[in-house]
Amino acid sequence: MIDFYRSLRSILKLEEVHTDNNVFKLHYRVTVLLLLSFTILLTSKQYFGDPINCDVDERKDVIDTFCWISGTFIIKNNVFDNFLPGLGTPDVKHLSDSFNKQVYYQWVCLTFGIQAMFFYLPKYFWKTWEGGRLKLLIGDLGGPLSANWNSASRDTLIKYLLSEKYSHNIYTIRYCLCEVLNFINVIVQIYFMDWFVSGNFSLYGIEHASNKLVNPMNTVFPKIAKCTYFRFGPSGTLEIRDALCILPLNVLNEKFFLILWYWLLVLLIVTMLCLVYRGMFLFIPNFRVYLLRAHSRKLERKKAEFIVSKISFGDFFVLYKVGKNVNTMIYKELIGGIYDQLIITKGSHKVFAQDEV
Repeated sequence: MIDFYRSLRSILKLEEVHTDNNVFKLHYRVTVLLLLSFTILLTSKQYFGDPINCDVDERKDVIDTFCWISGTFIIKNNVFDNFLPGLGTPDVKHLSDSFNKQVYYQWVCLTFGIQAMFFYLPKYFWKTWEGGRLKLLIGDLGGPLSANWNSASRDTLIKYLLSEKYSHNIYTIRYCLCEVLNFINVIVQIYFMDWFVSGNFSLYGIEHASNKLVNPMNTVFPKIAKCTYFRFGPSGTLEIRDALCILPLNVLNEKFFLILWYWLLVLLIVTMLCLVYRGMFLFIPNFRVYLLRAHSRKLERKKAEFIVSKISFGDFFVLYKVGKNVNTMIYKELIGGIYDQLIITKGSHKVFAQDEV
C-alpha cells in the first residue's frame, strides 16, 4: 500500500504555478485520491482477508471461487432481520420474486478505479490545452521576492497581456469548458452509481440518516448471503446445495458508498456555485471590477473600470491567474503599468483621429 501511495505523488504534490482553482482541485486531486484509496483497500487481502468465505465441508476453494463469480442472493422477507439478515428458505414456486441476487459487488473496486479516471479527465484536457502557457509567462516570479522583476520584464509581460486578445479568449473558454465537464461528470457519476446498485444510491445518505435501526444497504451489500451450487451425488443424480457465505468486504463497501454519497453531494453543490461564479466572471463586467479591486489593494474604482472596459474577458482571466501566482507588490505594479499603457494607447488613438480629420 505504501508503494501505491508513492505512485500518487504527481496528484498530491503542490504545483509551482496554479492554472486552476480550488474547486477544480477537489475533482482531480481529492476525489481521485479518495476513489483510488477505496480501490486499494478493497484489493488488499492482507488487511481484510478474502472477499468471500463460504461454510462448506469439501472443495472449499472451488466453491468460494464459484460463489464469488456467479454471485449470491438474499431473501427479501428476511433482509431486515437483526439475526442473520438475508437468510431463509425461498418459496420455490416464486423464487424470482422472493430473493435478490447480488452479482455486482465483485466489480466495486474496478468501478472506483474507472470513476477516478473520469474525475481526472477534465484536468487532463485542461493540462493539454493550457500547454504550460502560464508557467512560461510567470517564470520565476512566483516567489515572495523575485530578483528578475524589473521594468524590462514588466513591459514584456504587459505587451504580451495586451496583444493576445483572441488567443486569451479561446484559452479562457477552454478552461470554462473543463469546469462544465466537471459538473456534468458529477451528475453522471451519481446516476451511474444509482444504476450500479439498482436504484439504492440516490437516497442512500438520507435513508441512512433517517433510519437508525436498519441499514438501507443491507439489500445491496449483504454481509451474510446464500450461494446455490450443484454437484453429483453418489448415484449420479444432480444435487442442489446451498452454502452460507460471509462477505467481509461488504462492510467496507457500505461505508465507502456512504462517504461517496456525501462527498458527491458536496462536490455537486460546490461545482454548481463555481459555475455561477464563472458566469458572473464572463458576463458581468462590474463583477470583474470588484475582483480586480479586491486582488490589487488600493486600486481606484475608476482605474479598475477603465482597465476592465479596455481588455477582453480572456485578457482579464489571464491577468487574474497571473495575480494568483505572483506576490502582491509585483501584481500591483503590473496593474499600474497596464493602466498607463492603456492610457497611452487611448491618447494615441485620439491624436490619430484628429490628424485624420
